[in-house]
Amino acid sequence: PAVITAIVHPDGEHLLLGRKPEWAPMMYSTIAGFVEPGETLEETVIRETLEETGVPVTDVRYMGSQPWPFPSSIMLGFTCRAATTRIQRNDDELEDCRWFTREQVLAGGTRGDPGTGLKLSHPFSISRYLIDSWAFAKR
Repeated sequence: PAVITAIVHPDGEHLLLGRKPEWAPMMYSTIAGFVEPGETLEETVIRETLEETGVPVTDVRYMGSQPWPFPSSIMLGFTCRAATTRIQRNDDELEDCRWFTREQVLAGGTRGDPGTGLKLSHPFSISRYLIDSWAFAKR
């Protein structure tokens, strides 16, 4: 199985999103990774977030799931709270990782939309569900 995580800033007003080098310009998403044998889902969220962003997290909460065809598995969605705000990518999996405001996320388009602004995953994905759940929570 794989986990995917929306990482909320300690102030609750920013979301940490990352991008892979092969993605379209300004395409950002939540942080994901595969569960290792003998690891709990919560431990996977904590490990993957730290490995890919350098940000330690707490308050890991399950949000939902979706089928994941790579490789014939399931993607389990979580939210968590960042313990610090300093980003330090520790591997080459992500090209960039940054905090986005609620306004930036709400103004963001979807992959393939025209324009140069923030692009997010498709509305039917677990990633977008996690992002939207955070973005619309305080409206």
